[in-house]
Formats: sequence, structure tokens, C-alpha cells
Amino acid sequence: MAGASFNETILRGRDSLFIFVEVTIDPRGCDKPFEARDSILFTLESGMIQQVQLCAYGQDANVIRGWTITTDTLLKSQRPYLIYDSLRVEEGALLRLEAGTRLYFYDKVEMHIHGRIEAIGTLEAPIIFRGARTDRMFSNLPYDRVAGQWGGISIYDNSHNNQFVYCDIHSGTYGIRAKSADLDQYTLTMQNSQIHNVNEDALSLTTCSGVFTNSLFTNAGGHCVNILGGQITFLHCTMANFFPWNSNRGVAVNISNFVKEEETIYPLYGVNFINSIITGSKDDELMGYILEKTDTTDLSEYAAYSFTHSLINSKNEAREPDTLHFTNIVWEHRDSTTYGSSNFKSINHEDFIYDFHLDSQSIARGIGDDSYITILPSDKDGNKLTENNPVDAGCYQYTPSY
Repeated sequence: MAGASFNETILRGRDSLFIFVEVTIDPRGCDKPFEARDSILFTLESGMIQQVQLCAYGQDANVIRGWTITTDTLLKSQRPYLIYDSLRVEEGALLRLEAGTRLYFYDKVEMHIHGRIEAIGTLEAPIIFRGARTDRMFSNLPYDRVAGQWGGISIYDNSHNNQFVYCDIHSGTYGIRAKSADLDQYTLTMQNSQIHNVNEDALSLTTCSGVFTNSLFTNAGGHCVNILGGQITFLHCTMANFFPWNSNRGVAVNISNFVKEEETIYPLYGVNFINSIITGSKDDELMGYILEKTDTTDLSEYAAYSFTHSLINSKNEAREPDTLHFTNIVWEHRDSTTYGSSNFKSINHEDFIYDFHLDSQSIARGIGDDSYITILPSDKDGNKLTENNPVDAGCYQYTPSY
């Protein structure tokens, strides 16, 4: 029964009454969340009045519908943005997001970057890209932890110098897709950020140039990182795939320079993984198709890639003696003392809570190259790296107090 008032309702002994309450809160012209209170009143047959207190919270928001940005624009952080239709940044325009900005996207809504985006948050005020639903699928599962709640971010051919700093991109259909035809300019850079829990690829780069530092790429139904050609560096990054929603998921890292169906070479001019973690729940989390020669042609100049001072989950024994592409690697197998999820604080598939800080027993501890401290002096949490303390692989330095 729907309504606001009911009379002469009989509740028999040991029976139950379920009441579902919906609240619609009008805007109040303020930036901070606010509280709304009410009561359910029961007048018993005896005349006694009882009540159940209700409490809800609301917040004024900036509502965006079908917005195309054609001039330089700044989104401020005071109120969240509810985006009902795809948000497009035209070529020549710059979209800047202030630290602490929160973008809530509705189902299938995407962000299309033809111009440029600067999303520069801070450790204390990250920039959030997420779905709009704030309710729960089950009592222990908010929709915010369910993949596929919105679309993702697409960066197009003529877009360059995009920046993501202290950004949290999660629970979309995909994370970031980027394609470029100009390796002389960075397509995008990412620092101290994460892309987590998406149905398809978390980070997909086609012939792009970029640098990624202190960042997480985790739990993807496709690949956590999918690279086809380009010139890219990953320094102190964690790629870990424990995606729970699809048993046929991709891997942590897929790297290729050739597409069989197209018979086309996509040159790798230098794709380097340094002080990083590549792991997950499969036996081999590093895949791809790299063509280095044919019967008539040496293609090694188009197959420039390397992994160094990193933890890699792989059962491919042929990679271990390959010192041209793999140096100072800790190879992880199912018979390793520590394997997959045991490297991290918590991989909780029951409540879908994932903490990719290193466990005390992680074999990623102490395997990093400390010569990069001058370039990257702290981890994703802001913890300082020092030459007197062994440097860990991944975006987090182990700290006993965490």
C-alpha cells in the first residue's frame, strides 16, 4: 500500500510491518550536506502514541545535461556534479577540475575529451569520478562498489597533455581509453591516482605517449592496463587483477605491437615498467602479442619494451632468461611463498573491499631500484622514500603502522 497515512491497520501477534520511506529534499542553496528529520507516528488502540525517528541527508548539486565545453572552463569543488548526459570537451578547450571535485555520472554516461583536461587533486582532496547511485544492491554492497555504473573517459587523437593527479576513477564500464597519432607530445600523464573496478579495460592506450607514477590499475573485466604501441613509462605502479564479476576477465597487463586481424604493426618505441607490481588471481597476468621479426624483416626497433625491478605473476618460463626485456624481476608462481592476493592487506570478495597496501609478507618489498628516489621521492600516500630503507615495488611503500 502506498500513501502517507493509514488507519485501522491490524498487526497480529508475532507478525511484522515493513515501511519503506522515500524522501525528496528540495535544494537549499548551500554547499555543505544537510540533515532532514521526520517521524513515523503510531497511535495505538489504547490511545498511546509511539514514534520512529527518521533521518536523511541531502546536498545541493550542480546538474549537467548534455554539456559541450567550447571554452576554457573551471569546475569548482564546493558542490558535486550530477551528469545526466555525456560531457564533451571540444578541441581547443581546457577543462580544469579543482582539487576535491566530485563527478557523479548516471548510467552509461561518458566523458569525451577532444580538447584537454587537467584534473589536479591533492592527497587530502582527491578528484572523484564515479557512478551516481548512492544506494545499495545488498545490505553489504553499495552500488559504488559495483562495476558498470557509468561509462568512462575517452581521450581522442588530437588531445594532448591531459593530466590526472590524485584522481579516483572507479566502477565504470571502462576507465580511460586514449588514442593518439603524435608521440612527440604526451597524450596523458597520471600521478598518485587509481582506476578500479570496471567491466572492460581500466587503462587502454593505443599509440600513446605518457608517464604514469604512483598509480593503481586494479580489478578489470578486461585488462587493467592494455597497451597497443606507443612510448610509455610506468614507475611505481600497481597492476593487480582480482575482478570478481567475470571469470573470463583479462589480465593485469596486456602489451602488443601487432594486431593479427589487421596485419598491422603498432610500434613500441619504449614501454617501460619500473619498480612495479603485475599480479592477480590467474596463473599468468602478463600477456600480449609482440612481433620482433618476420621471415624477411627485423622488427626489433618496433619492439622496445622492458620490465625492471618489479614483481610479475607469470608462468611463462621463456621470459626468465630474456635479460634484454626483463631485469631484476621477482617472478611469482602459485608455488611461491607469497602469491597473488597474499601480497596485499585485503582482497575481500565477500564485501568487495580491496586494500592494495602491501602486506608485511609481500615479496614486492625491498625489490625496487632506489635510484629513482630523486624523481619520485614519496609513495602514493605521501610516505617518503629514503636510500637507507629498501624501496618496495608498487605504488605503496610498506609501513608497519598502516
